[in-house]
Amino acid sequence: MDKLCVPPRLLTRLSLLTVICLLVSGMSACGPNGHQEDGKIPFNEDSVQNHIISIGLAREYTHDFRVAIDSFNRICGNFKDSMKFGYAESFPRDVFAALLDESDPKQGTAKGIRIYYGRGPNGTIRLVMVPYDSLGNDMIGHIVDLKGKPAPGNAHVEALSAGAGQAAEEGQQCPTLCDNGGSGLNP
Repeated sequence: MDKLCVPPRLLTRLSLLTVICLLVSGMSACGPNGHQEDGKIPFNEDSVQNHIISIGLAREYTHDFRVAIDSFNRICGNFKDSMKFGYAESFPRDVFAALLDESDPKQGTAKGIRIYYGRGPNGTIRLVMVPYDSLGNDMIGHIVDLKGKPAPGNAHVEALSAGAGQAAEEGQQCPTLCDNGGSGLNP
């Protein structure tokens, strides 16, 4: 019987080389932060489809909201200054990625983002975002650590210390920073 005689040390090196090749080829479709090479973040379409509405319905909702706010502000002029509703608030992609990357030993990994309505000191209504776990409980952990760097832009210094629980906020408000009207959501 012909036997292939391969020294054990060579076999170990070949096995290690095979594992490395498989790992590299398996990860070649992914870029930094688990994104695919095309820059898209993978998602489950079945989870998303229950949350999708037509752009026509979205335009109707945003139009009705603007009309209601404008009407309310005319009727209750002095209330207008204590509750300043914008039409929209935008956040960069990294904010959502950081929230969704949250995990801890007790709650596991984040399953989604909950958005609370808040009111800032000048009366501006704000969107306050926290990740939530598989049971629907808020995950209050430490999202970002500047390691002694000065707080950028609007960041609140007390929220950036290593032991503090954090949430995301300070989006760009519309009016001021708005779509150019092409979407029909804010004509």
